[in-house]
Amino acid sequence: MISETTLGALASLGAAMAWAVTSLLARSLMPELTSVVINAVRSTIGGALLVAWVLATAGRGAFAGVSASAWVLLTLSIVIAVAIGDTVFFESSRALGLGRAMTISTTYPVGAAAIAALFLGEPVTLPIAVGTLVTLAGLALIVAPWAERAPEERFGFGVGTAALASLAWAVSTVLVKPPLAEMDAVTAQAIRLPLAAVALAPWARSAPRALALSSRGARIRIGVLGALTSVSSVMFVAGVKHAGVAVASVLASTAPMFAIPLAVVFLGERLTARAILGAAVTVAGIVVLQL
Repeated sequence: MISETTLGALASLGAAMAWAVTSLLARSLMPELTSVVINAVRSTIGGALLVAWVLATAGRGAFAGVSASAWVLLTLSIVIAVAIGDTVFFESSRALGLGRAMTISTTYPVGAAAIAALFLGEPVTLPIAVGTLVTLAGLALIVAPWAERAPEERFGFGVGTAALASLAWAVSTVLVKPPLAEMDAVTAQAIRLPLAAVALAPWARSAPRALALSSRGARIRIGVLGALTSVSSVMFVAGVKHAGVAVASVLASTAPMFAIPLAVVFLGERLTARAILGAAVTVAGIVVLQL
């Protein structure tokens, strides 16, 4: 029988794969839609799907039994993660390119592990510490072409927004852990995603008009993005619940490992020797994390 920790690890890796697809879809939409509009629409679609699922399977009692403290923590966690973290990450990917932005922002597991150790009492064992460093080193090898800068690149702005995304995701990951003691991952995300849409609404008033003016292909892609958001967010929270903050955040940050082959298949990008080496190092880090 599969252990709880292994289940959480698999869910986190699934979230990483989904985030890779999400990032590519969001990047493809940015010529037509702003990052705030993309975030607001995908959160609204994903949240509506999850609320409908919870109401159909568990009824309104699933929400009525949530404590006030859990509501506060879930609200803070999603506002910080989506309204701040995801939005500035999409902006950093525009300024730096997806590879560099992911390299910087995926350092968030280090911050998350440190915060969880300080405030939640999660142990930072030797395998977790070594596995974290090895995994992040592998990611840096995969997506850090530091020597190659495009003339139009806004390097300082891109680095700053990617670092802010990293900090936001670290704090959010820790905040979501305590409420999971009283609910499952689906219910938690059925609360968080609609709250994210509400938080983004004041800055996304142009969303209906922007969608109306966008191409049919863009509307299809953002619909897929919303559905994917509901699935990936549940997998990530399930990883935090069952594997812990440190392990789940590190495994979820392996999205670049999945983004590289997707870019090769769908965008025709070349798979470099460094990317292959980075993938091997990343896998080694994942193995160490499970020791």
